Amino acid sequence: MSGSAFAAALATLHADLNMGTDAEWRAAAGSTWRPVRVLLSAPADDVAGLGGPGARAGVLEATVRAGDLAPDTPRRGDLLRRLSPPETWKVEEVDPDPLGLSWRLSLARSA
Repeated sequence: MSGSAFAAALATLHADLNMGTDAEWRAAAGSTWRPVRVLLSAPADDVAGLGGPGARAGVLEATVRAGDLAPDTPRRGDLLRRLSPPETWKVEEVDPDPLGLSWRLSLARSA
């Protein structure tokens, strides 16, 4: 699928300076930081009692191309850090897309 229109569109979105963000990913097992390009988004689902519309327990989501992490698979407890402005999050949930082109990572602020 790497030559598909979906893969090309995903690559274009990640490369776009207005959409993609430089970041680094590290497995919880203590590996080294690896450069990745991510698309960050704040989910719009509401959670009652957590601050009104758009609140979702402080979670942010990042989409990472599967090829950027290969041969590794992201897991709960891994870390993702944005380079500018610097900020680090812990991976809470991992959801692969049906085509196997990307991972959607649900993130929480790292202490």
